[in-house]
Amino acid sequence: MSKTVSTCICETNLIPNNPQENVFFHTLYRHQQDFTSEFVRTANSTSPIQICALFSTQGPDNLGAFLNLELNKELEKIVGDVSKNSVLDFDSFSKRVINTLNIKVCDFVVNKGGTPLKTSMTLVVIEGDILRVINVGNTRAVLIRDGRIFSLSEEQTVAHRYVKMGVITPEQEATHPENMTLTQYLGKMPQDGQVLADTKVHLKLRDNDEICIMGIGISKKVPASLRNRVLVGSSSTEVKCKELVSAAFNNEVKAGMTAIVIKIESVFLLPGDAVIGGDPGHEVAPEKKKNSYEGESSYTDFTKENQAADRDDTKPFREDIYSRQASKEEAGDTTMFNSGKINADQVEKGRKKKVEKKESKLKNVLIPILILILFAGLGYLIMFIIFNAAHLIDFFDKKPKDQVVDVESVVMYAINDNTPVYAEDSVDAAIIAVLNKGDVVSRTDVGESFSKIRTADEVEGYVLNVQLSEEDPTITDELPEIESDPTPVPTEEETTTTVAETEPEETTTAATEATTAATTAAAEATTTTTTAAETSATTAESTTESTTEATTTTAATEAPTESTTVASTSDENQTPINVQPEET
Repeated sequence: MSKTVSTCICETNLIPNNPQENVFFHTLYRHQQDFTSEFVRTANSTSPIQICALFSTQGPDNLGAFLNLELNKELEKIVGDVSKNSVLDFDSFSKRVINTLNIKVCDFVVNKGGTPLKTSMTLVVIEGDILRVINVGNTRAVLIRDGRIFSLSEEQTVAHRYVKMGVITPEQEATHPENMTLTQYLGKMPQDGQVLADTKVHLKLRDNDEICIMGIGISKKVPASLRNRVLVGSSSTEVKCKELVSAAFNNEVKAGMTAIVIKIESVFLLPGDAVIGGDPGHEVAPEKKKNSYEGESSYTDFTKENQAADRDDTKPFREDIYSRQASKEEAGDTTMFNSGKINADQVEKGRKKKVEKKESKLKNVLIPILILILFAGLGYLIMFIIFNAAHLIDFFDKKPKDQVVDVESVVMYAINDNTPVYAEDSVDAAIIAVLNKGDVVSRTDVGESFSKIRTADEVEGYVLNVQLSEEDPTITDELPEIESDPTPVPTEEETTTTVAETEPEETTTAATEATTAATTAAAEATTTTTTAAETSATTAESTTESTTEATTTTAATEAPTESTTVASTSDENQTPINVQPEET
């Protein structure tokens, strides 16, 4: 629940044919006997549900004033019912308020001969630290927080509708002819449609927040700069209400001079702050007792003097009234708390004492809690260090797992055949090469599972660490034993036959020509000596080329070449024969 201090002022209209206003102030409101005077009340409340409202009725003065009384009576019954509950169902409460009060206005109009009456209402509900607002018509409510003013209601008039539509500017709204023409109000007949109240305001209150409900005279006719300067000031609720009404008087406002200021002293209410006993949560200062020599209260006398000052429009006379009331207070008259004159110094001193008392209570509660939290945290830290000392020592002493290793140009060997080389360090990556056992690679980087390598073919990829070794795995492999020399020693006949049977013409040309020369010498003896010489030269060159080619090509052709040479040598002892080579 919230602890609040509230003040209301409701001045009687000084000119006819203007909306009549009345307040609902914590179940209190102005009665018929109070119409001729200024209605001033201040209350401290810690009630779980606090309700204040302002009614403004357009119509004939007398009918409007009496209708406001009837509406306050109905609202008092509704508030009395909901006060019995610890929790307020705001939706059902708002519907009940609107429907009941609208029917009351309609019945009043019918009973009074059908004279049209339209009532505006702004009602605020403080439930704990939650603020809700019900608004119908053109009365206003604002929230003052941290030196800023936030609107809690929106005027439901034709002129304001034009502003929202962009037809006129906000500056033109105040002088628009339909500025007072209501679009929503209490008193709608069934044929006119349903009353659509604005209930969307729902916010959480903070300490030192202030709520102000203003009559149409203060909200519409007092300059906004002057009104806002009063609202954001640091004075008490009583002083602010009085300054708002004084600002209205000074700007020649003669009607709609009603103001309610509610200050949220604390939303965190300590048990000692609650009201004890049968009081419903409100402490309203008593009215001033009547003096025997005056026959009535000085409260009534002061308001009459105020009205006289307003009628004469003489500011010095009004200041003289304040000075006379101050002299009464200095003489010992201390029952003026709810009268028209408020002792601002005493109120300010009382406010400071309350603030100091609240701060001291908070310190007495918060300081032990903070000390307890501090020592509990320190003890937990010490116990944690004691029970985890070994782990902490190991943590600071152990070397980092991932050390930077210089692996530039480290030679590694593949352990197994068909070792895959991946494009990325993942077994799901594409295989870009395959290594056999003993293949040499250069490792350029090493990770937890993969090493980045570069093969002899300049292929870079990734191989699993377990498939690489710094030692050649083929060193320990045993070579197969050779029982005997697989190369037989060729004989001259085998050599001649082998040379003759050799398939490639280029490697065995010399051997073939030698054999052919031996077997066909007799048949071709008629060939000239010149041709034989050329043929011998050609044969010698061919033999040399064949022998060279055979030597560089394969080891298998070396034996026939040597055999051919031997055959040629053995034939040198024989008589030269002119040989005519066959055409190939």
